Amino acid sequence: MKFVNPYDYKNECIAIWNSYVESGEVVFKPLDEKGFDSLFLRKDINNVSAAYADENGLAGFGFANYADGAIVAYITYIGVRKDARGKGVAEKVLQSLEEQLKKENPALEKIELVFYNPSQLAWFIPNAAPHDHPGAPGVDMASDAYRFFAKAGYVDYAIQNAYYLPLSNYVYPNAIAEGIERLKANDIEIGYYDNEKHYGFPEFFDNIKNEGWRKQVLARLDQRIVVATHKGKVVGYTGPLTISEGGRGMFCGIGVHTEYRQHGIGKILFANMCKSHSETGATFMSLFTGTTNPARKIYEGAGFSIVRSFADMRKVLN
Repeated sequence: MKFVNPYDYKNECIAIWNSYVESGEVVFKPLDEKGFDSLFLRKDINNVSAAYADENGLAGFGFANYADGAIVAYITYIGVRKDARGKGVAEKVLQSLEEQLKKENPALEKIELVFYNPSQLAWFIPNAAPHDHPGAPGVDMASDAYRFFAKAGYVDYAIQNAYYLPLSNYVYPNAIAEGIERLKANDIEIGYYDNEKHYGFPEFFDNIKNEGWRKQVLARLDQRIVVATHKGKVVGYTGPLTISEGGRGMFCGIGVHTEYRQHGIGKILFANMCKSHSETGATFMSLFTGTTNPARKIYEGAGFSIVRSFADMRKVLN
């Protein structure tokens, strides 16, 4: 077995990737040459790669990346030709990737498999293709990869649950419909933001202290934003709402003013957003969150269910 350049074996890399997709052993979307290039030939990050060939061609390959001076690097993918499994190929690829990362970036302290990786692996929602999600939030815990990385010294530091909701003919759960009426009785209304009727968005972001959301939302007030208002004052929001080419409903954040929490406003905002997406052409929604994140109750209250669990994994270097 010899070390080779995976870019010289691009078609074989794609064939190995797609063999696992076709067999159902992974949930990733299939790759073509354009997809391979956009994932593994990015010019805006530092890539490292490893591949080995045997007498039958490419036996296995892998990719990782790092940022100059960063203490964290990321493993993106390792794949092995099916008839070459069990021969130590994946272990050799991983070892080579780790050695290159440490050599290229002396400041490196840890290597992770996590959603912060700038190279994102798109995947199909199980039993719901062609509905897809743009990035895997970690290592699929139902896959052989999870067991491989655990054996190689990578440990879980968080579990991310992937949630999914088909939106065709979406209707509010009974508890949400009742909650909307309860809020109305207290002069809190749920609807789209209207600059002529509503006020207080900048002050709202002062309260919840999320500058990232402030920047994105206040720059897009002309788009669909679902808000909770108390006599016209913004006390909660979710949005702006957009729809991907594949029909996935998307949003940028959800928040409730600290003085208006514990009234179910977050759950009601989120369910209203789902209904809005359903009425404007989105066919599904997908998202992920940590098992300890209280926001999961909002998603479950709107009708979402867990379709996959992913582990964020890390190896701390000596």
